Amino acid sequence: MFDISAMLGNSGNGSNNAASSFNFTDYAAIKNGSYGKLVKSYYGGTAKSIDEQKLSAAKASSKTKAKKTEDDTDKAGVTALKKNADELRTSAQSLAKDDLWKKTEGKEDTAKIADTVKDFAANYNKVLDKASKVSSREVSRDVQFMTQMTGTFSKVLGKIGVNVEADGKLSVNEDALKKADMNTARTLFTGNGSYGSQIADKAAGIYRDADMGSSIYGSDATTTSAISSVYNQFI
Repeated sequence: MFDISAMLGNSGNGSNNAASSFNFTDYAAIKNGSYGKLVKSYYGGTAKSIDEQKLSAAKASSKTKAKKTEDDTDKAGVTALKKNADELRTSAQSLAKDDLWKKTEGKEDTAKIADTVKDFAANYNKVLDKASKVSSREVSRDVQFMTQMTGTFSKVLGKIGVNVEADGKLSVNEDALKKADMNTARTLFTGNGSYGSQIADKAAGIYRDADMGSSIYGSDATTTSAISSVYNQFI
């Protein structure tokens, strides 16, 4: 049972002290339960506020971790893309070499040509894969140019057994390639302005743009400390 003696004060002090010490408003609040509700509401709100703060902090931490993972993935993608772009440039240049098309006893080495074309197609497809995972407008434009160029030459490529699939990638029918007109194949890959030379140039562009993006800009599009240091010397 609730002890109201504290509210009444010390009974030995007389009726005047008791009357002055007694707080009817507090007593009424306690009796009807309002005081208890107020206490519960206050501490309940405080607990809720703490929980909300913890939730907010957890969300912020999760976003930070996700951003770091995204940045790490992007950096790894740039490294892989540069490697594949350089390999594509090299394979395109290999197809442009005169030695590849030399005839022996009146015939080209179709097996060697087919292997070189397949290597070119494989590297081309790798660039498409890796470029789609890198956040760079310049690289995207380079790849778009490359795929459009491939689309322009698709009919001629088809004549030598190199097909452009629905996803833009290349597939090679080795038997069809070996039986194809080698003059047509050579025209595709040799000489200035040929399909092969333009792909080689664009592969070099992809390498350059990917390298520039990773060297000059961070994931948040701010200059790196090295560039900032140079810049700061002039301001």
